[in-house]
Amino acid sequence: MNLVPFTVTHSEVVLADNDEIRELEEFLDVWRFTSRRYAPSASYRVDTTEFDNIKRVRDLLILMFPIAVIAVVLIGLTAPALLIIQSSKEAAILRVLGATKKRVRCILIFDQIALCAAGIVLASGGLVLYNAGLFARSAETLALCGVLYVLGCVCAVYGASVSVTQRRILALLQVKE
Repeated sequence: MNLVPFTVTHSEVVLADNDEIRELEEFLDVWRFTSRRYAPSASYRVDTTEFDNIKRVRDLLILMFPIAVIAVVLIGLTAPALLIIQSSKEAAILRVLGATKKRVRCILIFDQIALCAAGIVLASGGLVLYNAGLFARSAETLALCGVLYVLGCVCAVYGASVSVTQRRILALLQVKE
């Protein structure tokens, strides 16, 4: 059998596992060294620019995740508190009708906490419907974020309800919305 030599000017390799880039470079170094006799000017270049971009974006997302969690907790703090402050006239009407400060606070607090919990349940259900595998993989992180959101909501709602119910009834009735 007589082999006919042929010239290879360009070859492209697609790597299935990005974690094995260093192993590919080692293999190509060995291959280039052993084929020096046949191709003295052989060289290679591993283009990892796209992979490096993906790694940078991933690292940026990991870096920004705590900031996103803080933003979610701040939303959990402000939105329910603003809703309670806006409903101060209803709190005053309940006080005029004879409800105690404690009962009005409980009504305001449980109303907002129920809305918060319903929102979390609906968002979780939507994520399960959208991609159940993603939900299963990130359930622990989602649970942590949900707990932080609920705690932020509870703290803000409690503070806002105390603030609203400590005012005099006549002052609450005169509040403009």
